[in-house]
Amino acid sequence: MGQERFAQQTARISREIRDSGLRVFALAAAVEPVDALFGNLVETDGELTGVQVEYSRPDGPWVQVESARGLLAPLRMLVEQRVRRDGGRYADLAWAEEETTLLVDGRPEPAETVRAGDRWQAWRCDTAGVRITVVSRDWAMDPVAVVTQTDPAPMLDRLATVPAAEQRPHRAEPIPPGEPHRVLIETILCRDIEHAKWVAEGGPMPGSPVYAGELWQAAVLRQRDLSDDRDTERADRAIGAMVHLVSSLQHEFDWFRDDAELRRRAIAEILLKVTGLAPEVPSATAQEAWYHRAEGRDWRAAWSDWATGRP
Repeated sequence: MGQERFAQQTARISREIRDSGLRVFALAAAVEPVDALFGNLVETDGELTGVQVEYSRPDGPWVQVESARGLLAPLRMLVEQRVRRDGGRYADLAWAEEETTLLVDGRPEPAETVRAGDRWQAWRCDTAGVRITVVSRDWAMDPVAVVTQTDPAPMLDRLATVPAAEQRPHRAEPIPPGEPHRVLIETILCRDIEHAKWVAEGGPMPGSPVYAGELWQAAVLRQRDLSDDRDTERADRAIGAMVHLVSSLQHEFDWFRDDAELRRRAIAEILLKVTGLAPEVPSATAQEAWYHRAEGRDWRAAWSDWATGRP
């Protein structure tokens, strides 16, 4: 049954590529570090706009060739994303951009290239309505050569023999002590700060703590107790809205990030309102504006008025 489903999936992907009319490129055999594998289909508004072919082996080079049409991210931005996903700090790398040549079906085509440190390089050129992008780690070739991929079946078939990713063992990690609502808020705010730094500089991707799910459930149970509402679904939505509001304040306002006293007051009032312990707090209007932002309420102005002491 598994082999039948796999065959159906590969047939579907082959058909989608063929029906799209998109010309697909892969590395020329002479420069392949390993055999080609199908990477991914890229769709925009339901239309296939890109096909990715990948080359990789454990602890070895990694290369991706994308054939696409339509708007694409700048080449340097694409490399930054890859370095970040790989856990590298692209802010520390030396960058170089220059013009070069890409061999397309044996013909030299003008291209651009971006280098990041001594491990990352990317090339891009346009030919016959297709934008070819090659991104590599620990692999370099001069010139890079790509050829039209007339039959995607072989690279699709090789997916059946790709070993499954190794699962990391689960590590127990206790929830930090304290009121679950407050601990959850502090956990989310720290995560957001780490994520913003990761987006700006790269480095190891920050993840949620092991206890995140358990902490969320503890906050939901505590919400039920404090609000005197035994509906678990409503409690879960209330916790989600609380976390989203606090995260939005940190993203939007300098006073929330830089003024510890204002941040403490804002969080305290949000907790009092969400739990129903004291719903008529000074920031109640600002909180309601945020909850009804989809209706056009200016929640940023309302919170700014609260922060400056205006009614």
